[in-house]
Amino acid sequence: MSIRSSVENYKIAKSIYFDVDDNFYEIENADSQDEEYIIDQTLDSIKKLNRHINRINLEELESEYDERTIETVKNNIDTFKEASYFIERSLISMKLFDKLHPVLSKYMEGVEWKKVDKNFDEANKKVGRFLTSEDNYQTYRTIITNIIRGSMNKKAFEKLFDSISSRILKPKKETSGYRNPLPPQMWSEKDKKKWEEEMKKRSKSGVKDQKIEFDNLGEWFLSLKEYKELFESLAFYCATCGERAEHEEIEDNPNLVCSNCGDSNWVQEY
Repeated sequence: MSIRSSVENYKIAKSIYFDVDDNFYEIENADSQDEEYIIDQTLDSIKKLNRHINRINLEELESEYDERTIETVKNNIDTFKEASYFIERSLISMKLFDKLHPVLSKYMEGVEWKKVDKNFDEANKKVGRFLTSEDNYQTYRTIITNIIRGSMNKKAFEKLFDSISSRILKPKKETSGYRNPLPPQMWSEKDKKKWEEEMKKRSKSGVKDQKIEFDNLGEWFLSLKEYKELFESLAFYCATCGERAEHEEIEDNPNLVCSNCGDSNWVQEY
């Protein structure tokens, strides 16, 4: 990997991060008309962001650039990683809640839901929020999937409800304005604190835009649209089901199995 390659990957990562951050702001404030689409796009962008971060060789950069430049780059990369981690968890949690909430009520009708809240709709939301929260969704992922598919046995759900109902606490105050539990309202206190610390860090020493040595190479930023136009021509799709894969994935593993259908018949998209 060349120094030039590391510089370019840093610049692309920085540009993608700003797009991710902007998209998350839109989602958080319900500014987007197509929230499901923008959530999917943002999660995809986070994957691309992490790939470009992994291609940055700091040791090589240290041999070429001054200490101030390297310190700025390191601080920014830390911000990219930490903020995108919280954003990714939040978006996955929100997406699962949106899928779970409409179908959960038929299961809730068969349990003693008043243990959770006097109002059925609120009890339904609280159970959904608990199962899909950032702290819990990985633990209950199979259960969530089975509920969404309608394949979970009602007796099994009753046992689940009995085991979690005592752990679902009443909120100190009602959240307002959101159609679903958007961050940071649905984060644990621990994660809220971490996020606040991260925002303070970002404002003080996070993503910096002042001129650094990279400007000697002509610092530039790609919008998400420009990024897609630049790299989408190298994407592949599954000839069986149409699932897309990035060109890096196929180059690294030509026999990659499609996560959707299990086939490995990849065709270049353009």
